[in-house]
Amino acid sequence: MHKIKKDSFIAYFLLLIGTVIYCSLIFNENVWLDEAFTATLIRTDFMDVIARSMQDTLPPLYNILLKLMTDIWGYHIPVMKITSILPMVFTMLLGATTIRRRFGNLASYLFIICLFTMPYLLFYGVEIRMYSWGFFFATGSGIFAYEAVKNSCRKNWIFFTLLSLGAGYTHHFAFVTVGFVYLFLLIYYIIAEREHIKRWFICLGATAVFYLPCLFVTLHQLKSVSGYFSMPDVDLTVFIKYMRYPFTVGNIFASIALLGLILLLLLRFFLNKHRTLNDWYAFCCFIIYYGVLCFGTIISKIMTANIFVDRYLFFAFGLIWLFFAIEVSTLHKQYLAIILIFVLTAGTIGYVAEWKLEYVTGTETMLNFLDNSIDAGDGVISFEDAEQIGTCLAFYYPELQYVAVENVAQIQNKIWCVVTEDFETDFEAFLEKGYTAEFQGDFRFDRYEYKLYLLTRD
Repeated sequence: MHKIKKDSFIAYFLLLIGTVIYCSLIFNENVWLDEAFTATLIRTDFMDVIARSMQDTLPPLYNILLKLMTDIWGYHIPVMKITSILPMVFTMLLGATTIRRRFGNLASYLFIICLFTMPYLLFYGVEIRMYSWGFFFATGSGIFAYEAVKNSCRKNWIFFTLLSLGAGYTHHFAFVTVGFVYLFLLIYYIIAEREHIKRWFICLGATAVFYLPCLFVTLHQLKSVSGYFSMPDVDLTVFIKYMRYPFTVGNIFASIALLGLILLLLLRFFLNKHRTLNDWYAFCCFIIYYGVLCFGTIISKIMTANIFVDRYLFFAFGLIWLFFAIEVSTLHKQYLAIILIFVLTAGTIGYVAEWKLEYVTGTETMLNFLDNSIDAGDGVISFEDAEQIGTCLAFYYPELQYVAVENVAQIQNKIWCVVTEDFETDFEAFLEKGYTAEFQGDFRFDRYEYKLYLLTRD
């Protein structure tokens, strides 16, 4: 009994450490374009959030959750980032409970540690977007699919179905990830338990019925995708980049070492002549990522607009690190210390990089200046790529009217102008149309740097 309590304490202590690490990154005012878009979308009443979500290209669940959180705790950036941290905490909780009971203490500890040390998890885990929620639902779906296999009780099938639906209502590619979970579950029943395959069909039917409302919304949204955005084409170079995406630490030597470690674990799996069901499950968790990658690549070739990009693969990351945790936990103890040291080193590299991004200098200076300079009725135009900075400024200051350059005449009060380095020639050409620019300073926030001008009409 004492040992059980000790093992449980370690798992929950690691969960607490992970939670503290995530929370340490939220006390800032930095946002980028996608975050500003999402935060602006929910800055209205609840019914309008629903209406705006229907006009977006993604399912509405995250926007609803974010709206509820900000209604309860206030419309603040840290509150929005906590909303993204919650599902990462829930996933670690699955590691401390379900994973620990199924695969043992070491697998549980390693899985939890991976969830706050491995590449991109901290980045997407605090971003004001739906990625962390899709990550939780997809990872949970994969976990409870195996629980349903090992213990085919009503509770496990219900959890599996609900988590799968959660993925579908969060992001299309989170649902694609879950689709591969269903596929491998079907293969298992065909090979090992054909007499019980009815369970899979019942679950699939329930999932289809309850996903139907979201499907109608998705079909409506897809009609506007081609005019909404398009990602870079997935050619061979991009495909290879996406293949190694989950293992890109931020340091070339650490990235090579992590990729090498993964390849060694895969080689060990293939050479193992006594593979257990746990091993096969872990392997399926790993290759789901590459199934999603192949699916996204094919879809990008079929559709007129490419809607597939690297961050849509993030939903399958949790299952990769579950594979890692399960397989490493079966290694000889002499290797565990070395691997743990490496994992913590990679985590430190990632944390430092994320800290620098979240707490980049300049944001406070910019906001202090604009707080004392912007008046109601002022407007802003921008010479930049994809109107990113202008959109963010409109989020920081809702009273600031953001308009396209060709509509600058709509601004009745002061005209603020954002100019990035690559667009200075366009800006100079614009001034020749009858405007004088007064330089206000160089500013930066998040990933952006720009020059700010105050324009007057000649």
